Amino acid sequence: MRISEDIIAQYIISNVYEKPKIEVGNYYLKWNEKSYGISQREINELKGFLIKVIPSFDIIYQLINSLERPKGKEKVSPNKDIFPDIHISHRNKKHLVIYDLYMLSDGATFIDRTEKIEIISKDYNKISTNHNVPKDSYNDLELYLKSKLGQLLFNRQGRSRVK
Repeated sequence: MRISEDIIAQYIISNVYEKPKIEVGNYYLKWNEKSYGISQREINELKGFLIKVIPSFDIIYQLINSLERPKGKEKVSPNKDIFPDIHISHRNKKHLVIYDLYMLSDGATFIDRTEKIEIISKDYNKISTNHNVPKDSYNDLELYLKSKLGQLLFNRQGRSRVK
């Protein structure tokens, strides 16, 4: 099911979403231009997730490199179709927001945000009977809004970064 950007902007994304400066150590989030951002109350949660996961980056990158190099042989480029990316996920306490961090084989790191949209009442759930979904199954459907927040980059020049 595709939802238009107008509907998302008007009914789902409120004007409290922003793209704050997110820095943890020498890493910073370069926001995706099309991202709506996050709400003010999520900033500390996202930073907390990054604080927990960033110390593991060296180990994760070494793991990726060891998967690329069979013992006793030269480095072989993995087949991108079968080579796994590293995926680390964090859910908030109510399981309504999920942050997904993906590290690719070249070390590029991206963060996605998925939010569960809760339906308040059946009155808002009126869908034309022309659809092939039985009316009784509406309550079993779950709706999620996924957005690409951006890329986590390493600032080699230290903490004071100029935008």
